[in-house]
Amino acid sequence: MRGAVAAVFAAFVTYGWGFSKMLSPDVGEACAARGQTWDAWEYRSSLFPLSRTCNARFDLVPPYVNPSICALLALAVVLTAIAALKRLRWGKT
Repeated sequence: MRGAVAAVFAAFVTYGWGFSKMLSPDVGEACAARGQTWDAWEYRSSLFPLSRTCNARFDLVPPYVNPSICALLALAVVLTAIAALKRLRWGKT
């Protein structure tokens, strides 16, 4: 069960890391700091999946963040199911 808790904690930390990349009051400056142009027509922002775009090809949130969150949460579900099955089959362990 500790593994499931660790996986959920890691998912929250990863979400926080990705969210911190979105916290810029001026999107144009944040895009320019990364060598990208800001296109108001292509701009979108969302909390799930984490996204804050500069243009059609560049997102301020790194591309590994959303898949990592999903994988960690799936791992937590699997580890919880394994812990529940162990407890049902062999009693308290």
